Amino acid sequence: MSARIRHLALYTENQQGMASFYKSVFGMKRITESFNQPNHGHISDGVIGLAVLRRRPGFHAALDHFGFEVDDVNSVLDKLKNKYPKVLVTKGLEQVAFAVFRSHDPAGTQFDISWKQHPKVQEGYRDDGWQQDRQINHIAIRSSDPEQVAEFYHEVFDLKEGENLFDEDALSVTDGTVDLIIRRTSNHSYMSMREGIDHFGYAVESIEQVKNDVAEFGSTHPEAAPKELAGGVFGHITQEDIDGCKIGEYAIADPDGLLVDLSTRPA
Repeated sequence: MSARIRHLALYTENQQGMASFYKSVFGMKRITESFNQPNHGHISDGVIGLAVLRRRPGFHAALDHFGFEVDDVNSVLDKLKNKYPKVLVTKGLEQVAFAVFRSHDPAGTQFDISWKQHPKVQEGYRDDGWQQDRQINHIAIRSSDPEQVAEFYHEVFDLKEGENLFDEDALSVTDGTVDLIIRRTSNHSYMSMREGIDHFGYAVESIEQVKNDVAEFGSTHPEAAPKELAGGVFGHITQEDIDGCKIGEYAIADPDGLLVDLSTRPA
């Protein structure tokens, strides 16, 4: 396949706590060094490099974008120009470890484009990665027109129809390892009305063990304790909404309240 999902990024005001959570609970390891912050950098599950970025003015503390590693960048740029002329493309910031170009899909979800041979692709992103028990298996985005978004990723990045193709309200395309789940927007909740990146999920060896590890992390790191997913006035609505992502079997919230789906890794 000509494109692989290799990157995911979030913004936070608690970089240390968030990075510690994903390293402790999901076994992620640091693969890059920050250009201006000692002891910071991207972490990885062996497939996806997760950038835990310091929130800047004007940015939300939230999932922000994901990224593709491609074999033929000129082909991708030509497809964007010829088939989707209204889609914007810009160069990535010079100091970042992965992005060479930045663009977006018809729902406004932003993604990076890079290739291993480019000098900006640094450190662990040049490696082939590794296998471990807990790895990211899907990224969910929302669109008012999932069919259009699925067709976009098929045409531009040659992603194929995923096995997790459920119904007209939840389409799936895949690079063969990681699925993009495209959920239709709805008026069920404020969250479900928004287009763009929604949540992500891991395939794990044991959901019960992850739940235990999350509880242990919260007790030993109270300054970065994971949020209660179903708490508060709107908690039950949030629970219903994340349960609507059929690839996940159980959902948790991280220290910032970002939603993370868990599913059992096939034996």
